[in-house]
Amino acid sequence: MVMDDPSARVLELGCGLGRVVKHYHRAGRKITGIERSEVAVATLRSEDPTLDVTVGDATRIELPDGAVDVLLAFGLYHNLEEDMQDALVESARILAPGARFCITMRPDNIEMHLNERFWRWRNRHRTGALHFHKWLVDQPGFTELLRRCGLRVEQVHYARNMSILYRLPVLRDRRTARGEESMRRSAGYRLNAVGRGIDSVLMRLWPEHFCNVMVFIGVKESDDR
Repeated sequence: MVMDDPSARVLELGCGLGRVVKHYHRAGRKITGIERSEVAVATLRSEDPTLDVTVGDATRIELPDGAVDVLLAFGLYHNLEEDMQDALVESARILAPGARFCITMRPDNIEMHLNERFWRWRNRHRTGALHFHKWLVDQPGFTELLRRCGLRVEQVHYARNMSILYRLPVLRDRRTARGEESMRRSAGYRLNAVGRGIDSVLMRLWPEHFCNVMVFIGVKESDDR
């Protein structure tokens, strides 16, 4: 897919605590991580000084035009309240013609609307104005936004990292349900047998409505398209 060429210059934009960067770095790939959190970058450098990670802004990437062959951006753009389009334009700038990209976004669908309602209910007693949470996008609209930036979508995959069913304690796997958040996350927010059965049906029949992540894979158009 996007990581087929072992000689490719890879950039993960918004690398966080570096799970992806560390994985490919250990595999011998040439990968750079850019992250806005100075704390996260300092932590990564202290863990492994050989990692190529730096503090940066997705709307002002300090790389020349066409410097990147593969762009990875997981859970980044939908968190940019004011600057999502600017960040996409900047991402397209640093990609070489024919470069590959893998971008994840939160979908505007049933699953995510239920999730947003859950969070509003959970925080119902908080005072003050509601703050921006994240952008939810539809597949055609985001595909068109990428196209206007010169990025052609070739594949879209529906995925999820936690089912809305996990919000119901009765559907959680008892072996992990009472553990700490880090334990539940590492276990993949595991459902019990009934929950997994319902979840399997939802994702098999209506994946576009019950995913909570859309994965956009594609290519940077050549300048003479």
